[in-house]
Amino acid sequence: WWLDARVYADMAMYFDDGPLWYDDDGSFAEDRAELQNSLAGGFMLRRARLAIKSQLWGDWYGEIDMDFAEEAAAVKDAYISYSGYSAKLKIGQFKQPFGLEELTSSKYITFMERSLPTGAFATSRRIGLGGNYASDNWTMAASVYGREEADDTDGDQGYGVGARLTWAPWNEKTQLLHLGIAGAWEDPNDNDMRCRSRPESHKTNTRFVDTGSIPDPDTFTRYGLEAATVLGPFSLQGEYMGVNTSSDSVSDADFSGWYAYGSWFLTGESRKYKKGAFSRVTPKSTVGKGGMGAWEFAVRYSALDLQDGDTSGGREENITVGVNWYANKYVRFMAKYVHAEAECLRSCLI
Repeated sequence: WWLDARVYADMAMYFDDGPLWYDDDGSFAEDRAELQNSLAGGFMLRRARLAIKSQLWGDWYGEIDMDFAEEAAAVKDAYISYSGYSAKLKIGQFKQPFGLEELTSSKYITFMERSLPTGAFATSRRIGLGGNYASDNWTMAASVYGREEADDTDGDQGYGVGARLTWAPWNEKTQLLHLGIAGAWEDPNDNDMRCRSRPESHKTNTRFVDTGSIPDPDTFTRYGLEAATVLGPFSLQGEYMGVNTSSDSVSDADFSGWYAYGSWFLTGESRKYKKGAFSRVTPKSTVGKGGMGAWEFAVRYSALDLQDGDTSGGREENITVGVNWYANKYVRFMAKYVHAEAECLRSCLI
């Protein structure tokens, strides 16, 4: 048995230049004061996680991970796995196989928050049954799942199936090429669906892009393409994602988004990769032991389009500049500046 913990403390400031959007009746409106209030900056505990993990017996493993941030306790990972076969089997609540950025732990992502399309389209954690196989160059994963533990539904829950395949033809200590593809099909069983994303900052609840509840979709499909490369201290990463909906109530809608970013370690480190996702960065020198830690500079562009058919979810484009300081393997300080431009076609304040 052992414990795993992480705490992220955030501070955010927002500046707006009079964003505009359409009211629900279609008229063009501007409410500067209301928007400024919704974008109120300040301090918050972004994550406060405590996990209990156990090698239960032989090849059996169990984990429960709770988050106590934002004045509420929430179950994150809670599952049992068995690795006695060449593939690992898992049952419980865990991240489904979709998205490089989503499946990279928040401890190891390059920016403070994940990108617009990841926030809108990633399947994330669901209760289900899955299996995965991983080697140095290949990973294959598939699962069948329902809703998250905390999701409220009307009537019976829906269900879905998903799969992800990755290939790393180059996978050396400081040289990598990663390619991946993922997809998922879901039947919400008469429950509404919704796609939306924060402006890559969690202190605000404002979503400039938000489809609202799409009533009674028959089915919908998620898809994603991934690519990343590491060349010593330099790295590039990008993904393209989308959702296709099928509904008898409203016209079928297709939503999409993508991001791309570059990273450079000024102190010479490289991003580490393991089994289809990125992992911990170890500084070449440690603060407190005569070193300066690791310094990383990164720039990201992300775009999200939730406007199609009868659905007016809006469009957004973000440019993010970030600086990370890794004092040691377990302590990191991050700063970022996000410039967001959004075309909001419905009320942003939901």
